[in-house]
Amino acid sequence: MKTCLRDGCEFPPMKGKRKCSWHYGSEQPIEVQVRAAERRLARVPEAQRRPRVPAAQWPAGTRWCAGCQSMIPLWYASGSRCRACASKAAHRAAVAKTYGLEDGEFEAIWDAQGRRCPICLQIPRAKRPAVDHDHDSGAVRGLLCQRCNHELLGAAHDDVEILRRAVAYLERPPAYAVLGRS
Repeated sequence: MKTCLRDGCEFPPMKGKRKCSWHYGSEQPIEVQVRAAERRLARVPEAQRRPRVPAAQWPAGTRWCAGCQSMIPLWYASGSRCRACASKAAHRAAVAKTYGLEDGEFEAIWDAQGRRCPICLQIPRAKRPAVDHDHDSGAVRGLLCQRCNHELLGAAHDDVEILRRAVAYLERPPAYAVLGRS
């Protein structure tokens, strides 16, 4: 039987690939890995979920992930969870501590925005959306892609007048008047 091309990996490669699904998945952006973990969890009926599986029941080279309720390769483990579940939990805790968002509020905002940046309308692929907030009051305004949050609003220092001038500049560039363009 063929095995993954990675040294020491005993998982079979994906059909038509030279890597197993674990190695392939570990190279994807963290959000892709989190969605894969959510799919693994969704396949486990609620009644069969359990917080622990004794180590004696783990197949060689694997461990139990309490987050996605799956056996995972040891190299993909981060404590008692897989990397994706650990990352999701750390993100949830950081968002709660920094912005005061309760469990599920980040996802509710993201869903309400159609899971895209409300400014550029893009769907962030590589990174989670950034929590945009009023720097004076701390109030959360929404979730933006990194580019709009940092390069657009951040560069404008959250100043509406700067953004209005930017729009006016784009609509009526001063060089057009000088060069006779409309």
